[in-house]
Amino acid sequence: MLVKMDIQRVLFFKPGAIGDLLHALPSLKALKHKFPAAHISIVVSPELEALVQDTSIADQIIVFDKAKIKKSFSDFLGFGLQLRKCHYDLFIDLQPSIRSFLVRQLSGAKQRLVYRKQIRIRTGGRRLHAAENFMETLKPLGIDESVQNIVLPVQNEARRSVDRFLLRKKYEGSRVLIALNCSVGAARPARNWFSERFAALGDRLIRELGAAIIFIGGKEDQELTSNVMAAMNEKALSVAGVFSIAETAALLARCACLVSSDTGPLHLATAMQTPVVGLFGSTDPDRTGPLGKGHQVLVKKLSCVPCEAKYCPIGTRACMDAITVDDVFEAVRKAIA
Repeated sequence: MLVKMDIQRVLFFKPGAIGDLLHALPSLKALKHKFPAAHISIVVSPELEALVQDTSIADQIIVFDKAKIKKSFSDFLGFGLQLRKCHYDLFIDLQPSIRSFLVRQLSGAKQRLVYRKQIRIRTGGRRLHAAENFMETLKPLGIDESVQNIVLPVQNEARRSVDRFLLRKKYEGSRVLIALNCSVGAARPARNWFSERFAALGDRLIRELGAAIIFIGGKEDQELTSNVMAAMNEKALSVAGVFSIAETAALLARCACLVSSDTGPLHLATAMQTPVVGLFGSTDPDRTGPLGKGHQVLVKKLSCVPCEAKYCPIGTRACMDAITVDDVFEAVRKAIA
């Protein structure tokens, strides 16, 4: 059913992880193109507002703190009623849940579109990338665009901050700058490659390609990153827990390549148009792999791949163990070429 087209105010609801938000950006761009005069508000998770502030991505940014609202029904009710005052014509829910259903009801939006994740592939069909799947939600609006890439503007202040940092650390110059992301976090350990292999990879990239290596990540990754660097024979640099998310994006925009498993920084690099070497096992690269040109995806054809499990069902991470340092090194060589 087509949505009525008298749309002046839109609420684009996409709180969630970094990758979730970035995969939704092509849909947001298509929406703005379809309704250039509409006022569009985007709802994001805490800290992710830093990625879209001071950009033309949306007219208003609203933070949805699920952890805080979960503890207080009055806060949740207040959030929904605050949205109701905005008189939205259209609510686009790309993060459906019981909680988002209640928010949709409280918002009083006249029309609503809700995302449906592709679970089964129909006969003759194919696996949709998450970004394509999100775009399907907009079909009732007459929007049916293909998704070629993800583009996120680099914020000027973050760019200047990164430039100053690299200059101070003497990382400016003729050396190729390569970023390594060692962790996907504690929630999905099945996706992790091995720290000793990141150390060996870093040494080879420095020795054989003359690269400058910089590790990225959050505060929770500082200990792991320090351990990896301690296991290296060559000198590297870490900004894990030091850079903000906007600064990390600006840094990735400066890099020739990022090596990472399937997690937020991988998608952030693709949005910066930086070539990625993606290490995939439990997740399907057809669904969440890097979009655009120049990327290298490493995935081994094992009977259990992809299992989509958070923890390796057989306890070995065989899919990640099968990806060797040689595999990744050669993929980096191709990506930076």
